[in-house]
Amino acid sequence: MTQKLLDVQQLETEFRRDGGSVKAVAGVDFHINKGEVLGLVGESGCGKSVTSLSIMRLLKDTPGRIAGGSVLFDGKDLVRLSDKEMRQIRGNELAMIFQEPMTSLNPVLRIGRQLEEPIMLHLGYGRKKAREHAIDILRQVGIPRAEEVVNDYPHQLSGGMRQRVMIAMAMSCRPKLLIADEPTTALDVTIQAQILDLMKRLKEEREMSMLLITHDLGVVAEMCDRVVVMYAGRVVEEASVRDLFDNPQHPYTKGLIRSVPKLRRKVRRLESIQGNVPDLSQMPQGCKFAPRCEYATEQCFRQEPELLPAEGGSGRKSRCWLTQGEAAAEGGVRI
Repeated sequence: MTQKLLDVQQLETEFRRDGGSVKAVAGVDFHINKGEVLGLVGESGCGKSVTSLSIMRLLKDTPGRIAGGSVLFDGKDLVRLSDKEMRQIRGNELAMIFQEPMTSLNPVLRIGRQLEEPIMLHLGYGRKKAREHAIDILRQVGIPRAEEVVNDYPHQLSGGMRQRVMIAMAMSCRPKLLIADEPTTALDVTIQAQILDLMKRLKEEREMSMLLITHDLGVVAEMCDRVVVMYAGRVVEEASVRDLFDNPQHPYTKGLIRSVPKLRRKVRRLESIQGNVPDLSQMPQGCKFAPRCEYATEQCFRQEPELLPAEGGSGRKSRCWLTQGEAAAEGGVRI
């Protein structure tokens, strides 16, 4: 029987601003099973990174805060843990690779020092043994001359090497769950492929679960078992990778897939989703995607649908009046 490692339930995250606050994450639900790779996709500004920072409890020094919900990780609710208890889990059982390694690595500390500190904290190693472990993990992620690289500063390494260092830091304590936030965005195509192959190999070797945050559907197709699609701080669709690409249910998901460039003999104009993600302080009434949706009906503009089971079974869910069986009758249109 499949066991849930992470279970996010009705997560709400808000940010303070002049005159009040806005919700960047509004009632998000999803889970990750042990050994599974879950993709979290959507346009910039949809709430993907804020969701990951909320799970990691890294909003303390920002205007953001978790306003509601729970994040159950291996039976513990991370939202209700003390800062001390969370520090014991973060970087140990739960680790994260950030989007831009140059801003995530400390520019004034050598690579070895940055690797050794979490190893000493979580594994209890002395400085010498931590240095040996750091060199070994750098070798495992494919960094040549690892015994020399530990003495380098981040600016002395290429983008691909820095990303490998970030992966080494995340993997150094053998986490149960790795959160990777756009891990290949700033890299060229060749290095992207190498990093993805590395992550896939480490995941299989260590039987680790992974939350992969990306806007690249090609990466999702290659790496993930299931996919959660977010829009305006909400989950709008959830499905297996095969089901999502073979038969997307939500109009937003259809638009994302149509927007992927395709190899054709004739060069045609790239398709796109018209409009922009709504301003968090000026959310439209009803379905948040309705102003951009070619299938929207009057009902869509009046009332926001819930995330409910959609046609196709196998755990499929969709937040759309037009995909929820009898609930779509008032709209009178099928996608």
